[in-house]
Amino acid sequence: MDREEIRYLLGSTIYARAKAYENRVQDLECETAENGVRHLSADVRGRGRNLYRTQAWLRQNGSFVSASCTCPFNENGEGPCCKHIGALLLHEVDEPEEKTESKPEKKALLDIPGVQRGTEFAKEAAARKDSYVSGLEMLFGRKWRGDEPVSDVRAQELLRAYQEDALAEVESLTASDGQQRGFAELEPELILDYSGQPPLLRLRISDGGRQYVVKSIPELLTAIEKERSVSYGKTLAFVHRWDAFTSEAQKILTLLRRQQDTVKSVEAATGRPTRGIANGPAGSVPLSGELLDELVILYEPRGEVGGYALRKGLPALTLRVEKKRGGVHIVVEPSLYTLQGLDYSYLYNEDTIWKLERAEAARLLPALNALCGSGLFFTSKDAVSFCSFVLPELGRKITIDDPDRLLLNQIPLEPVVQFYLDAPHMGAVRAHPEFLYGEDRVTPFAAPTDLLRDARAERRAGRLLQTYLTQQTDSSPAEYGTDDEDALVTFLEEGVPALLAEGEVYLSDAFRDLQAAPPKISVGVSVQGSVLDLEVDTGEFPVSELKALLKSLHQKKRYHRLRDGRLLRLDDSLEVLDELNETLELSGAKLDQDHAQLPLYRAPSLDWALSGQTGVRFNRDDAFRRISRSFHAVKDSEYAPPASLQKTLRKYQRDGYRWLRTLDGYGMGGILADDMGLGKTVQVLSYLLAMKQNGQTLPSLIVCPASLVLNWAEECQKFTPELSCVVVDGDAGHRAELAESWPAADLVVTSYDLLRRDEALYEGQEFYACILDEAQAIKNHTTQKYKAVCKVRSRVRFALTGTPVENRLGELWSIFSFLMPGYLPPYKSFCSRFEKPIVQEEDQTAVRRLNQLTGPFILRRMKSDVLKELPPKTENVYRIELEEEQRKLYLAAVVDAREKLQAAKPEDKMAVFAVLMRLREICCDPRLIADNWEGGSAKLDACAELVSSAVEGGHRILLFSQFTSMLELLAKRLDAEGISHFTLQGSTPKPVRAELVRRFNGGEVSVFLISLRAGGTGLNLTAADIVIHYDPWWNVAAQNQATDRAYRIGQQNPVQVYKLIAQDTIEEKIVELQQAKQSLADTVTGTADGAILSMRPDELLQLLEGSEP
Repeated sequence: MDREEIRYLLGSTIYARAKAYENRVQDLECETAENGVRHLSADVRGRGRNLYRTQAWLRQNGSFVSASCTCPFNENGEGPCCKHIGALLLHEVDEPEEKTESKPEKKALLDIPGVQRGTEFAKEAAARKDSYVSGLEMLFGRKWRGDEPVSDVRAQELLRAYQEDALAEVESLTASDGQQRGFAELEPELILDYSGQPPLLRLRISDGGRQYVVKSIPELLTAIEKERSVSYGKTLAFVHRWDAFTSEAQKILTLLRRQQDTVKSVEAATGRPTRGIANGPAGSVPLSGELLDELVILYEPRGEVGGYALRKGLPALTLRVEKKRGGVHIVVEPSLYTLQGLDYSYLYNEDTIWKLERAEAARLLPALNALCGSGLFFTSKDAVSFCSFVLPELGRKITIDDPDRLLLNQIPLEPVVQFYLDAPHMGAVRAHPEFLYGEDRVTPFAAPTDLLRDARAERRAGRLLQTYLTQQTDSSPAEYGTDDEDALVTFLEEGVPALLAEGEVYLSDAFRDLQAAPPKISVGVSVQGSVLDLEVDTGEFPVSELKALLKSLHQKKRYHRLRDGRLLRLDDSLEVLDELNETLELSGAKLDQDHAQLPLYRAPSLDWALSGQTGVRFNRDDAFRRISRSFHAVKDSEYAPPASLQKTLRKYQRDGYRWLRTLDGYGMGGILADDMGLGKTVQVLSYLLAMKQNGQTLPSLIVCPASLVLNWAEECQKFTPELSCVVVDGDAGHRAELAESWPAADLVVTSYDLLRRDEALYEGQEFYACILDEAQAIKNHTTQKYKAVCKVRSRVRFALTGTPVENRLGELWSIFSFLMPGYLPPYKSFCSRFEKPIVQEEDQTAVRRLNQLTGPFILRRMKSDVLKELPPKTENVYRIELEEEQRKLYLAAVVDAREKLQAAKPEDKMAVFAVLMRLREICCDPRLIADNWEGGSAKLDACAELVSSAVEGGHRILLFSQFTSMLELLAKRLDAEGISHFTLQGSTPKPVRAELVRRFNGGEVSVFLISLRAGGTGLNLTAADIVIHYDPWWNVAAQNQATDRAYRIGQQNPVQVYKLIAQDTIEEKIVELQQAKQSLADTVTGTADGAILSMRPDELLQLLEGSEP
């Protein structure tokens, strides 16, 4: 390489620094390997005593291969080329060839086709240049070949600028060796004139000795940014690094840099340069109000800034009054000038600045601006106004020098302001001010003559009344009033308190009667059998007016006008009536009666609505108190889980069990809305087992999606084998036969679709509990599903769902309409009272009232609520029954597979493997083997349902499948469902893989579809908290590795793992093998295929047992 090539390799800046380090290369060594590559190594001395081990590798023709350095910039080859590498390369270029004597003997080198060796080739400069040019061509294109074009003019200017900067940096590096820190001082100089021009700032710089004026502050900031060396004179020259300046100087520079950036931003936004100050001293810049404030604050502890003494507050001021012909001359001394900062105001003279609070100075500075200096002349008449309006602003802050009492005799007494309020008739108000000067009274109707009055105070009182009332021109101009109800309400709420703050307020009896006293309300509630008896007493308040009062409360009025014209303030004391009206639908007509009857299920919301209300007396009998305690302390209830489940249930699950039992005890229903994976099923099973043990003989009905029917039966067998469970499946005739066994069963499990088809079977059957799983299935109250479940006869009803509200609040209404018909208002009323205010208007009162109604009957725990109790990973097996046509296809394939297995030879294992793989593909989706398949896929439907529910619950999902073609089908299904997703397969390039992983962890999509092989290792996907294995793999280790993409260090949430298994198929056998022969995977060396390929023929045939056609 020559120097030009090295400069292009390093860049101009690093190249310039490398030249300064060329003489710091020590202990250079050079070795040539058998392939002709030369290895250069040396120690390069950095700043101070640091030595960096630097290495470079060059091809035989001189072209660059790679380099490394131990300095922090290069980090052993991880970072860009540093100045130490450049110094080594430059040193090697200048090194005579005699020094490189450590080459191995030529005879030791092997001949490599196409590679030339020897020093003769190395001396061919043209060949070396060509190799470099070819490299540049690869990087920058063909413009490096043939006739070299001329760079653009601006490109050349850009290069020159950076080359100059690089040279300046070299000078800085050379000059800065041994330079001290924190020695450069900056002294600000304020330049204030008296012509109204903005203040100017100039800086003086020194190292503690002689001071020099900074000729250009912008150039100083640029020199610091570029770390340039600047000379101010014979005694002061140094490199302008940031650490060269004292901490105080650094603060000044920070302020100046901020102002400069602001100016540049304004110029860029307007497209016009900022005008400078004409005729300012050399080196000065204008000070903005913000910078002036910051500079004053910085130097305030020192008591001086920029050559001026600094003080806080007003100086001692004197107002001098002299008699002139026809009036007086007023002047304020000493003569002062004003400045405005951003947050503060300032007074100043030739040697002092006074800092004033902006609010303090607002009323004072206009007078000082006018009166300081030569002063002003006022006529005798205007002098009186001066005493009323201007002098009060100055009076307590200034000394008055008035020997002839020309002004002092014109200062009136401060009056006592009195406001008189009256109501000439109901719904109207009149007001007027009066002013008391000692023993003299000024009224709108009479005033003493020759009385010195405070016009300012009188005008202020009039303006205050005019803010709320209208001046009455038909009577006295000083009388105000209104007949408008809204204006009257505003005056009562805001005007009267404002008058009290200004003076004294006197009310006539008629005005006092304008407002009615708030009613004293008491509410009594008692439990009478299965109903609540409610009694509301409003005391002396006319009960006949309750309906109109409730309407005003509903309209959120501030006052309600009674029939006699009085106004009733609608304050917090009446909120209880609004709660009874809105939350419990107790209209005025109902409250007009002595008693109101309510269903027992109103007890929790009634207790919630009335508890803590101010201004109401709430009387409850003992039975109501017991109900209240039951809902407030569910965890402390006496209900104990069945003994067989005591150790199985976690604490939060035991709380859920007690909550179900509490609702059951009062004949109420509820929604168990725990987050996915918290065990809603086992909580319900424990409740049903307890009811059986307490003597309950009626069966209970579970209605769930078809994909969960078998899961309920399996969970029942696992946790509560004492319960006899009937799964409703098969054709219509078979289901009718099953219905005959329902009365003897404890639990009947069916799907929503079958319930809709079998409505006639349920008409004569009574159930104890009807429980809906994934109850969002009935979110639309107009569907047949909803109507079918509502027809089921049961004593109690419960709903299970992780997403009680998916899209609209009306979905919650549908579920509650099933649980407790009539509990919530009719649908249209619910939408107008709750859905519209909450969704469109974000009405927090409506939110609170809906919570009062629904809160006691919804139990929802998130994973974060019970995180400490959850295991780090929970595995769930979902068993799915194949659809009828899919089952027929599978059984036909089983017959074919069995024949081929029986006839297979030991060496035909791959063919056998293909046969079994065909069975697995049918379980996943028949379209994997039959393009013309028009039937459905039970597993695909169940998976889509699971994914949709999880995404709606805010979860992120990894979905694995062995079959890439299955991933394509899943992607199409997710697209149809509107669920965002990425797909990762083994063919995905590594850079694309990394980008997809980054975007998924960043929250861009909800689902990541991954082939089992592609996702087995090397991925960190901790943003996901749900893992779904669409199909089981032979080797459980392969599945575990895939699961570990989410369940690994960095995962903050519990991970739920779901395995989707087609019931009564080869997939069940695979799961059994995984459990019974865990060691099988351990015998496989590497590939997942090895597990099945290592099995004996009799073991393979066992996989097909139980799949009889």
